[in-house]
Amino acid sequence: MDRSVKKKALSIFIFCFLGLAVGSGYLMRLMDIREDIADLEESITVLTASETIDIGEKITSQILSTARIPRVYLPSRAILANDLELILGRPLIHPVREGDPVQWTDLPEGPRIRYSTEKIPAGYRALALPADEVKTLVHILSPGDRVDVLWIHYSDESPYPSSTILGEGIPVFAVGKWMQPENRRDLDNDYPTSLTLLVDLKLALAISAAKESGQIVLLARGRGIS
Repeated sequence: MDRSVKKKALSIFIFCFLGLAVGSGYLMRLMDIREDIADLEESITVLTASETIDIGEKITSQILSTARIPRVYLPSRAILANDLELILGRPLIHPVREGDPVQWTDLPEGPRIRYSTEKIPAGYRALALPADEVKTLVHILSPGDRVDVLWIHYSDESPYPSSTILGEGIPVFAVGKWMQPENRRDLDNDYPTSLTLLVDLKLALAISAAKESGQIVLLARGRGIS
């Protein structure tokens, strides 16, 4: 192969390489644009007035409905559908037209303070255990995970320890002050000192008594596995 043919082949290779590079860059940019459009098109469910609500009228579920609004058009103070219970029975200081979103600025005091204990279901108790990477697996557990509660203790009849399952599939309520399944890296500067379980009163008494005569160990379950 003479020099001119080699040069021609090299030129073709370079042009093909540049074409692939430009094409790849274009596809990546197109994917970024599509992701931006998807973010803009994401819809949020908010509370709206099913009829015109006058000043001083108290909010009831009968005069409210829900609507999905694209995030890009969502008023910054719109009340989300999940916050319905926070505004029931409260009067309005601004009228809201039928179909318009109800906003926190339409209420005299803005959003009500939410208390952590409001998340404890009826019939349950929150029971805290000391944080420990071995006994309570605080380094891997997140709120919403489920665990089995194991009691390790000694008896007069045997020099060897006994193990008893006190509870199975018990939900983790909180890890330290952390009550949402967020990124665990947020805990780096605030390592938890406790882990809180949701238990019924009978199990709360059993665990509290067992702590005084043995060790409590948690066994983690796979999330979504019964």
